[in-house]
Amino acid sequence: MSKNNRFSKLIMIGALLVGLVFAVVMCIQRDAIEEQSQTVEQAMDYDAVVVMSRNDGYDLDTALEKCKAAGVTSFTIYDATLNKLTQRGEMSLITKLGLKLYYPQFNITDNTYEYYLIGKPKNQEDLYFDEVIADLQARLGADKAMVLPNSQYRIAGLHGVMPGLGEVNLGILSADANTIAAHGFHVILRPTNYSDPTTQQVSSFFKRADAIHNVSGVMFVGKEVMGYTPIASQRKDMLTYVADNMNERHLPFYMIESVNQLQYNTQDGMYDLAGLLNYNTARSYAMAKEELEKITPEEAAMRYYISDLERNCRVNLYPLYKKPLHGMNLTETNLSYIATVSQKLKDRGYTLGQATIMPPYYPNRLFLAIVAAAAACGFVFTLNLLMPLSNKINYILLVLAVVFGAAGAIVAKGALFLQIMAIGCATAAPTAAILVLLDVWRCKNITKKLGYGRVIRDGAIGLTCAVAIAMIGGLFIASMLGNIRFFMEFDFYRGVKLTFMLPLLLVAIGYLRRFPLLGHRIASGSDFKEFVQDFLRIPIKMGTLIALGALGFAAYIFIGRSGHTAGVSVPGAEVAMRRLLENIMYARPREKEFLVGHPAFFLMVAAMYRRWPQIIHFLLVIAATIGVGSMVETFAHIRTPFVMSFIRGLNGWVTGMIIGILLIVCLAVLQYMTSWLEKQVKSHD
Repeated sequence: MSKNNRFSKLIMIGALLVGLVFAVVMCIQRDAIEEQSQTVEQAMDYDAVVVMSRNDGYDLDTALEKCKAAGVTSFTIYDATLNKLTQRGEMSLITKLGLKLYYPQFNITDNTYEYYLIGKPKNQEDLYFDEVIADLQARLGADKAMVLPNSQYRIAGLHGVMPGLGEVNLGILSADANTIAAHGFHVILRPTNYSDPTTQQVSSFFKRADAIHNVSGVMFVGKEVMGYTPIASQRKDMLTYVADNMNERHLPFYMIESVNQLQYNTQDGMYDLAGLLNYNTARSYAMAKEELEKITPEEAAMRYYISDLERNCRVNLYPLYKKPLHGMNLTETNLSYIATVSQKLKDRGYTLGQATIMPPYYPNRLFLAIVAAAAACGFVFTLNLLMPLSNKINYILLVLAVVFGAAGAIVAKGALFLQIMAIGCATAAPTAAILVLLDVWRCKNITKKLGYGRVIRDGAIGLTCAVAIAMIGGLFIASMLGNIRFFMEFDFYRGVKLTFMLPLLLVAIGYLRRFPLLGHRIASGSDFKEFVQDFLRIPIKMGTLIALGALGFAAYIFIGRSGHTAGVSVPGAEVAMRRLLENIMYARPREKEFLVGHPAFFLMVAAMYRRWPQIIHFLLVIAATIGVGSMVETFAHIRTPFVMSFIRGLNGWVTGMIIGILLIVCLAVLQYMTSWLEKQVKSHD
């Protein structure tokens, strides 16, 4: 620390330590909330399973027992259609001409309808007819579906046009749903919205739901949630009516995760409804059927398993393979990969059953204010590492930082303030971690080459210190963003790519203010101008172009592989490595840490101690920043449980240290062999 700002820096460090204590307390509270959500619901499409098992020669009871043995806990059930019911033989749909030619015994004199729906004789039990008529009237209008008088048969006249009439979504039939419940499974209702919903229509759905046993949740189908209306003036009232009915029945809203794993598949009204439900929601993972066909059952099982571990998914909705594996029928093929997921989850300590819903948790507002104020003081500390300021200026900045952080945490209601603070922590922490250590090593004034043993020792100590400093930033992020909206990704950390790049830029600036590069040390604007001028005069050679191309490609990979958007694809070999690490470790470390950043940290120390060219040292410092920056950014994935993020960082540190030490040992051995060979050659001359 320079003498002119020593005391103000001590105040900053003290504020950070106070904030760290409260951040740890908040993280412990967050972990207790996350530990309450440890039950995963395993669901399949009931109709698809019935068809598959019948084709494989199983009766319904046998098929459902096999599903239960594989770990299936629930079945989804969709709205019925006339086509489905007629294909199953539950009722007949005939035209006006067909009724006249083939069913004169019905004695129907009303020939004003285009179609006629024939149920079972009145002396037999019919589980579907009354509900189907009620649904048709709710969907089409009371005048479009009328029960006709007949002493022997259940008959209704329908107005409509095929094929649309046959595909009209009716409603969920309680008989089918209760068959599921009777076999010991939960029922997930998957209704579609009405074309122009009214409270009467919505009420009819919930009355039907009341007749169904063992309902675990609702997962809406289509582009809208139930109750959403294009009429803006009625929309809030309709969604509130749906939410009130769901809250009254304690029905959670199951929301399907988006394909890019960020937030959810878009449905109009879904976020408004989730808020009205006070976030009584569960995140669901449902792989597309087309995607399933491209991968092996083993890979499919790992994707479901990892989604539960890392993304707070508590409902797994399984698609079915269309072709069986060798030596298995289709039922066995599909249940085998589900059974693999079930076993992995149970081995990890999860239970299978109705999905646990995370409570609507928000951190203590006073604790949040203290942590935010401390984080803002940390920003001032990092600023001083880049541009040392006097005590007087720092005192003013510290007062402003405390006011900004504390007031923002207390006053701000939305996520913007928290996102700004998180971006600040994700930028400042890795920057400070590297620059503090550079200042320590710069004070050593190394004038001669030091041994590789010193490189390993100081590299291990230095990396541990850098990880500890960066971890403080991670804990601040994990505590400030730890609330239900971030847990369930109604809000999420933005600027992932930005916070990967900003620390690199700031460390580069800090480096150039400390060490000469290309003969320049940048301490002022004029120094920077001269540096840029000399940099632009560097002769361009083919080797330089190749090096720049390699750096550009590395940057493309680095930026493209970050964030949630579709970017650079992951090679198959890397996927295999990830799966291996996921199977043998509690939390797989990130490649940017244990394969790039942390080994580069040891090479950075070697470049300083072994007095390698300055440009190499500079590039290795930037590479080392990648590791600690990635570790901090890990904590910004709030959907991932805190303990997993914490252990992931530790695993990255340990594995990165091992690889870094092995790398230095290999360099030492290589240099020894080179020196030995050189001596042998000279001895023969």
